[in-house]
Amino acid sequence: MLSGLQLVLGEFVLRSALDVASGGHFWPWLRPRRTRRELSVSSFLFRLRAVVNSIFFALWTAFMVSFAVTCSVLLRDFGFFRRMQRIWAGGLTRFWGVELAVFGTENMPRDGSYVVMANHTSYADIVALFIALPVTPGFVAKSELMRIPFLAAALRAGGHVIIDRGRRDRARQALDHAAAEVRSGKTVLIFPEGTRGDAVHMGPFKSGGFHLAKAAQVPLLPVGLRGTGRVGPRDSLLIWPGKIEVHIGMQVPASQIGELEVPKLMRDVRARIASLSAFPVDEVDPSVPAPA
Repeated sequence: MLSGLQLVLGEFVLRSALDVASGGHFWPWLRPRRTRRELSVSSFLFRLRAVVNSIFFALWTAFMVSFAVTCSVLLRDFGFFRRMQRIWAGGLTRFWGVELAVFGTENMPRDGSYVVMANHTSYADIVALFIALPVTPGFVAKSELMRIPFLAAALRAGGHVIIDRGRRDRARQALDHAAAEVRSGKTVLIFPEGTRGDAVHMGPFKSGGFHLAKAAQVPLLPVGLRGTGRVGPRDSLLIWPGKIEVHIGMQVPASQIGELEVPKLMRDVRARIASLSAFPVDEVDPSVPAPA
C-alpha cells in the first residue's frame, strides 16, 4: 500500500510532466521571469495595438459608409446599407481582437419587431449589438452625433432616428415617428441613459424611450452589455483587445407595457438591464426620470 509521501511525490511528478508537456509551468518558481525590459516592450506593443485599432476604426468606417451609400444609390436598394452594418461591425471586432459572446438569442425571434433597451458605456456598444442581435435595429441617436463626419451620413442612410434634445417638440415628433416605424415592423434600439455612462454604475434613465415603447405597442427587450467599457473606455480614444458579452433578456410583453405607468416600467426595465449587465441597482431612483 502506498504511503502518503509516495502519493505526494507521485502527484508532483505527474502534474509536472503534464504541465511541461503542454508547454506551461505548473510550479510558480519554474516559470521564466520576464525582465523589466520585456515587460516594457510588451506594454508598448499592447498600447500600439490599441492605437492601430483606433486608426482602423476611423478608416474602416469611412470606407464602409462610402461604399454602402454608393451601392445603395446605384442599386436603388436602400436596405443594402442596413445589411452592410453587420459586416462593418464584424470587420471591426475581428481586427480589434475582440471576442464576442452572445447569450439569450432565443428571446429575440427574427420574425418580430421590438423596442430594444441596453446599457451604454462605450461606442463599442453599437458594434457589439449590430453583430449580436438577431434582428438588426435602427437606433435612436442624439443630434450631436450628426456633427461627426461619415457618422452623419451613416445615420441618415441607415434610417436611424435623430433626437434633438434641446427642442422638446422636435424630440417628441421624432419619437412618435419612431413608434410608427416600429408598429410597421421595424426594430429600434434605445440607450435609456441617453449618453455613455461609466463602467461601474448606470446613469439615470430618461423617460422618452419608455413613452416610445408604450406608443409602439410591441415587446420591449432589455439587453445587458459587459466588457465594452474596457474595450472602448469613455475617457479615451484608444480601442483595446478584449472580451464583450451581450446578454439578451426576456421580453416585456406589449400588454404589460400598456398597463404599467412609466415610472414603474422604468424601474422594472432598469432592474432587468442591471442584472443582465452585472451592474448594481443603486443610488439612482428611476421613479424620478431624467428629462426626456
